[in-house]
Amino acid sequence: MNVNWGQQNRRIEPQEAGEFFEGLLIECDAGAGETVLVGGGPASGKTQVQNQVVVLAKELGIPALTATGAADERDVDGGVIDQLLACPGMPLDLAERFRQPGGDSADRITGLCGALHRMAGEHPVLVAVDDLHHVDQISARLLLRLQRRARSVALLLVFSHDDSWYAGGGLPFASQPHQHVQLTPLSVDAIAELVPGEERDRLPEHIHELSAGNPLLVNALIDAHREGTDPGSAYSEGVQRLLHRYGSPLREVATAMAVLDTEVPAEAVATVAGVDPVEAETSASLLAGSGLVAGSRFRQQPAAEAVVGGLRGSEKVRLHVRAAAVKHARGLTATAVARHLVAAGEANAEWALPTLVDAAEQVMLDDDVEFATRCLKLAASVSATPQEQQRISQLLAKITWRVNPAAAAPHLLALREAGDELDRSDRVALARQSLWFGERGAFEGAFAALAGEDEPLDPRTAAELGLAGHWHYGVSMTTPETGDRWLRTAKALFGLWRTGGNETASACAEQILQNSRLSDNSLEALATAILALAYDGKADRAEGWCTSLSEEAEHRGAVTWQALLDAVGASLLLRQGDAAGAAERAARAVAMLDAPNWGIAISYPLATLLSAHTATGGFKAAAAVLRQSLPDAALTTLSGLRYLRARGQFHLATNRALAAVGDFQQCQRMLRDWELDVSAIVPWRTDLAEANLRLGNPTLAVELAQQQLACSAPTDAYSRGSALRILAFAGDAAARQGLLNRAAEAFKASGDRLELARTLQGINRLGQRAERSHGLVKPVRLPRQADRPTPHRHVVPRPEQLASPAKPSTVSTVPPGSTVAGMSGVLSEAELRVAELAAEGRTNRQIAETLYITVSTVEQHLTRVYRKLGVPGRSALAGEFAAAEGGK
Repeated sequence: MNVNWGQQNRRIEPQEAGEFFEGLLIECDAGAGETVLVGGGPASGKTQVQNQVVVLAKELGIPALTATGAADERDVDGGVIDQLLACPGMPLDLAERFRQPGGDSADRITGLCGALHRMAGEHPVLVAVDDLHHVDQISARLLLRLQRRARSVALLLVFSHDDSWYAGGGLPFASQPHQHVQLTPLSVDAIAELVPGEERDRLPEHIHELSAGNPLLVNALIDAHREGTDPGSAYSEGVQRLLHRYGSPLREVATAMAVLDTEVPAEAVATVAGVDPVEAETSASLLAGSGLVAGSRFRQQPAAEAVVGGLRGSEKVRLHVRAAAVKHARGLTATAVARHLVAAGEANAEWALPTLVDAAEQVMLDDDVEFATRCLKLAASVSATPQEQQRISQLLAKITWRVNPAAAAPHLLALREAGDELDRSDRVALARQSLWFGERGAFEGAFAALAGEDEPLDPRTAAELGLAGHWHYGVSMTTPETGDRWLRTAKALFGLWRTGGNETASACAEQILQNSRLSDNSLEALATAILALAYDGKADRAEGWCTSLSEEAEHRGAVTWQALLDAVGASLLLRQGDAAGAAERAARAVAMLDAPNWGIAISYPLATLLSAHTATGGFKAAAAVLRQSLPDAALTTLSGLRYLRARGQFHLATNRALAAVGDFQQCQRMLRDWELDVSAIVPWRTDLAEANLRLGNPTLAVELAQQQLACSAPTDAYSRGSALRILAFAGDAAARQGLLNRAAEAFKASGDRLELARTLQGINRLGQRAERSHGLVKPVRLPRQADRPTPHRHVVPRPEQLASPAKPSTVSTVPPGSTVAGMSGVLSEAELRVAELAAEGRTNRQIAETLYITVSTVEQHLTRVYRKLGVPGRSALAGEFAAAEGGK
């Protein structure tokens, strides 16, 4: 054989070892002896190879004497000798003769060595010892003497050892004739042989990537795959077991590398591990040979995480504190140092507090709110001066707002108390957060302070804050200079709520959306720009931007941003006539934050949710929305006015016209007190006009509608459409068709499909009534659209209801197209809608919930219906409706 003493002359995978050792056993059986030292790192498969050799020897009829060294038995003289004597392959006479030393150990070694040598001269013998590096000194002397004589008889010695031992304590064995086999990590192909063919796919590659071919980790992952258990847990447990097998100082060095998780010199690893630098370097080399590490880092992040995850108590604190000190001394980033301080929960070094504060500001650039908060809370626990505490509170107020505004609220006090000591970013944060919680005075004060500074506020921030104030209160807090592009663009959007959408506003909205990064300061500016596109009939562009920004907010973990953007998205769906979709998305937005975190902004999604439920006839769900409490300050905002208007529309739809008037008049008073007229979102004149029309006051309704037409901007198509529709129903019947057509065109221009649908319903009913009066057509039930609920069917007066406008009337909630003219002269409007729902198979309770009346009222209406129609009961109603619609 080609033997190179003291050198690694073979590198094989554990799977390949069988063929190699089978050849040696065959040669031994033929009378050729040999010594093989099997090297490899912990859990590299050495024991597996030893067991395999023993099995092959038994198959060939070769006696096998086996033993295993143990670290806790190194001081037990002759411990491994006793194991060899106890083997079944040892002749009983030899076992008895040498079991008890009965004299000098040297004589025992000499006698046993001679006996085994003679035994191997008669027939082949295998002596296999695992973990030679742990063998006691007496036993090691026997094995070394056998090695010197192995090649003269049929004696095969197979000794496995740890790599670190071979070039040091194992030198006496390494210097004698032997073959050295170094077990290498398993290859992808070798792993593939362990995985069933039908399950391979890319599993072998994945396992090799995680394990670096270490047999212990490979087997752990394969077992997890076969058993269907969590591979992550199996991998973590495998790494822990592997680390446990490392002796000192390998275990300490490996743990230090995992904690540092950075490419650093060996002396840095040694400092954290608490070992000699030479030991650290040697250990690092052995770990690299195992495939687990490369340089001074674990090859796979999950392996490092498994090691660090296994640290507990004082060991964890000690290692992370050392790692922080090492990285700080080497000038690594504040973030890299702070991660260890936070993990240790200690920051006692003089440099620790400023490092934590710097790290918090750095990680916020990457939206890592959670870690920034942990840094600042640890810093607060060691800060000693009021100035330090105030600075930390100021940062916490800015950092936590985007995910937990309520948690940021207490820190606002620190911002207010700082007064003139606030820097610019603090004043911006104070303005931003005061606005969210409805503290208008604090917002205006902070904004004024920013404007009064010697160095003017940058135009972009001024524009974004101005639009934020405009979003909540309908007024800008600054007069933009037309010379700057940002301020000029913002100014074009300031009139949106009054004038509605137009090409100029849309162009400026696109500029805002394309050039503003989603942030705490830009949130409402972007929302305003989205609505500007929607108000100009560009629903697809608005929805596209809204979805994109919402997804970005979700990706960046900014739940506050996402919640408001989804609330805006819900209002877009409502404008497009998808009331059911709007309700679903608005409800989802509300659920993202609890009420304290929503602040005053909660009125925005609640207004949409209320309007959507009202539009679909879901009055019970709408009533549930009304039971949710609002902050007092919410009703002092534009979103609060939207909520009041939605509540008024709900009252109007459920036959509470006087309550509706109260809400609409409150909108009127508030807007007049604020000297605002935001007809694009709160057209209170037409709302009051519709309510008065329901109350039988057509003259006042006409007057209010005409006022709205007179004060609406030429670009405010929405307000113009609302006024024209009221005039159509309240004014001259001869002009009704033309006015409704003009109203429809106005709503079409505004992009509001919901209001367009309401108007088209009125046109359709008016046309059907005219045709029936001339005997041109028979009443026809128009098919309902299954994929889109009928919007606002409860607030569209029918032409026949307006024939005698002086009399109060009740608006029908019967779906559009439900033409039952044959019955309308017999049944009242209330009786008619109850009868139709009963004919559809609804129970009395379902009818009550749909119409928002009591079950008793339903029963009374049905009793009168049966009497008037002369039918015996509910089962006959369907036939009556069919007959009425079939005509004669």
